[in-house]
Amino acid sequence: MAVISWSEMMSVGVPVLDDDHKTLVGFINLLQHSIGDPEEYVAVYSVLGALEDYCLHHFLREEKMMEAGRCPQLDQHHRTHEGFAETVRALKARYEEDQSSVRARDCLTFLNDWLVNHICTTDMNYRAWLVGHAGAKAVGETMSLADQRLDSGPTDWRRLRILVVDDNPNFCGILTAILNGVGVSSITVSHDLAAGKMALIGQPLDLLISDWHVGTESGLDLVKWLRQCPPPLCGLPVLMLSGHERMINRDLALLAGADEFMEKPVAARSLLICLSRLAAKVR
Repeated sequence: MAVISWSEMMSVGVPVLDDDHKTLVGFINLLQHSIGDPEEYVAVYSVLGALEDYCLHHFLREEKMMEAGRCPQLDQHHRTHEGFAETVRALKARYEEDQSSVRARDCLTFLNDWLVNHICTTDMNYRAWLVGHAGAKAVGETMSLADQRLDSGPTDWRRLRILVVDDNPNFCGILTAILNGVGVSSITVSHDLAAGKMALIGQPLDLLISDWHVGTESGLDLVKWLRQCPPPLCGLPVLMLSGHERMINRDLALLAGADEFMEKPVAARSLLICLSRLAAKVR
């Protein structure tokens, strides 16, 4: 199955919704790249989780904009969205029962058919009501996947500079897609500790996301090294990821100097809420 290339033929003429669609297409392509990867199961669940989070967010944004634009197809659109969400939830439930029962190939046919056909046919029906509609545009632009109440205010995702240290290119792609989806464009990826240290020293950064196992090396060593650096580098907020959730892993990560710990596979919304907390530390 071929990778999907975004084209202007897929544009619905509403920039904020086109951006959502590009993110969703990107997740489908990440599934394609994950076929046969040693961590394919992690990639599949992470993508399914990200699709569930992003689609619920995107569907709500789309429906709120259609409501603002008084689009007559709103009810039909909502039913179609519900059907997609139910299928993704079913795939996730199958995975949680037996991760070997859901492979990347199992998801691709459904996702390709549904998303591409939905964007290129169903979504085109609301163009006449939403293109150029100032009220609908205002509604869409105020909605964020990571909306939450923070004393320090909303996160300015577009200004964040993030370093990801992980030896798995597909998982790095998933993280990058999630971050791109909320507006983060300054993302540096390193696949070993030496490259990670060079990136940390060589450029201004706001956040570090590191895997526990980076090839044969330990992300804990990177965090310990970071905390021994001179200020302000030593104070860089750190999220540590691990494929094995054990209380001792969490404790060791925090003792090494990490600020937050999350288990792989990650859920998009949970990841963004966690990063919002870390970003508040650098304001």
